[in-house]
Amino acid sequence: MNVACRICNDDVSYPDIPVRGRTWEGTVDPSLARDLGFDEPVVGVKMIFFTTFVTIIRRSQEAAEERRGSPAQVAGNSIRLPIGTDVQQGDYLEHRLPNDELRMMTVIDVIHPYMPSATNGDDHIEVTCVPSKRAAIPQVIAPALHPTISVAVALAKEGRMSDAVFEALRLVEERVRSLTVRNDSGRAPMEEVFGTRPPQLDITTTTGKAVHDESEGFRLLFIGAMLTLGNPHYAGRAAPVSLDETMEYLAVASMLMRRLDRAESRLV
Repeated sequence: MNVACRICNDDVSYPDIPVRGRTWEGTVDPSLARDLGFDEPVVGVKMIFFTTFVTIIRRSQEAAEERRGSPAQVAGNSIRLPIGTDVQQGDYLEHRLPNDELRMMTVIDVIHPYMPSATNGDDHIEVTCVPSKRAAIPQVIAPALHPTISVAVALAKEGRMSDAVFEALRLVEERVRSLTVRNDSGRAPMEEVFGTRPPQLDITTTTGKAVHDESEGFRLLFIGAMLTLGNPHYAGRAAPVSLDETMEYLAVASMLMRRLDRAESRLV
């Protein structure tokens, strides 16, 4: 229904659902309450407005992950959800903060309006959460990464983003050393392994004149990965701050691992 706003005189659209018993945060003018369909007299009527969205994440024993979006009102660790929302203890709630960072929380308590602990007139589900270090990685992403960096993926799930990136690139470097029987690290082995003609490890997929360009491009990729991502703990080096950014870094490591698969298959 449409109601004339008493502040701006514009029509405000409200959902065409019964409003009896809904709650409004704050005191409502009795005449406005009548417009909204509340019984008279009305003093201090409350109505919940859901001002943001959260993602409810549920994992089964088979490690399958179900994700559902829901309108929400978020106030610290207290989340209010519409009646009928499928949420239970042990679920994860993912909420994007104003700075675009994803906040992951674990549900520890759920109060429905019909429960004895609910406040009279509640028209929402009250959810209590605690911050969770475990990050939600969609199943469509994690299996696509190279299996050798599964340890790095596990670190990302625990919220250890910098450690995850460092571990993934350490594994790449370790594999290059193993395939070429070297003990050095950093830029030098990448320069020598992929910079010689022919390279010690052939990671190319093209033929003809394009081989040189592809080989040179991946030489620079391997060097760049070691210099820029290989150790996020170095002073002055920015560490990934979000799950999305971390997974992008791990995808780079995964791509390099798959090229090393190709190179290994060509070794005599």
